[in-house]
Amino acid sequence: ARPVETGGYGLDAQWNEDFHHALHALLTGESDGYYADFGRLADVARVLTRGLVYDGRYSHYRRRTHGRPASDLPGRRSVGCLQNHDQVGNRALGDRISENVSPGLLRVGAALVMTSPFVPMLFQGEEWAAATPFLYFTDHSDADLGRAVTEGRRREFAAFRRDTDPGNVPDPQSIETFEQSRLDWNEFEREPHADILQWYQALIALRHAHPAFGDDRLEAIEAHFDEAARWLIMHRPGLRVVCNLHPAPQRLACPGAVAGHLLLQSDAGIVVGPDSLELPGESVVILDAPAPSCLPGQPSMSRE
Repeated sequence: ARPVETGGYGLDAQWNEDFHHALHALLTGESDGYYADFGRLADVARVLTRGLVYDGRYSHYRRRTHGRPASDLPGRRSVGCLQNHDQVGNRALGDRISENVSPGLLRVGAALVMTSPFVPMLFQGEEWAAATPFLYFTDHSDADLGRAVTEGRRREFAAFRRDTDPGNVPDPQSIETFEQSRLDWNEFEREPHADILQWYQALIALRHAHPAFGDDRLEAIEAHFDEAARWLIMHRPGLRVVCNLHPAPQRLACPGAVAGHLLLQSDAGIVVGPDSLELPGESVVILDAPAPSCLPGQPSMSRE
């Protein structure tokens, strides 16, 4: 995403797979394949403040150092998402993240995508937690090629723990595989889909209206977290996002957090006090933040 004159490709933006992988592994706990390199709150904090997780660090999955620094680039040079056609379609059963996490964690993930410094992207049906899968499907007219794709697809997933029976992998050449991947356009009118859609609409409206989103400088972002307690706080100039990823309620010290600053909350049980926040398990709250940050002295990430 750098100019050609400085050795880049002159792209407007590129997909930020580190952001997707860090968020997906954190929310789902999956550690297969490339997800083995992710899964910690520190990874999410790092990508939010430095643009990438692997920016020249050693990757255990690749068994070598990987990536280059990107902290000098503004957030708009990255496209951040919780799901996309590649990550969902390349799963053996085309299952979406909403099939693998609780509604609370799904809301936390959506909030981090929509409040990140990156350009947010939503995958078809994500906004209402579509229950339909998005399977890998093909329409090769060459019978030998079609058969090779089907057999290769099943071999690919034979070693995955969640797909021990290759026969479970849908045939990409089958019309039924394609039909199963169609969205149900009446689904978002029903619960729990309607509630998730309302949350996404609120997040989009906030991103459109709040002036904080006009500043996508990574050096302006702070991220504080506690791996054991499973909370994360992201502070952007004028905005604070507080996430409780633990299933149990938590009370977090947060000087300057007053109810009048509350913008959005994922759970009606969230209580904003004068100097603290009470969050039910797996919830998130977004606040106006005139104060510089919460919880000084806690593990944190910011651009060095």
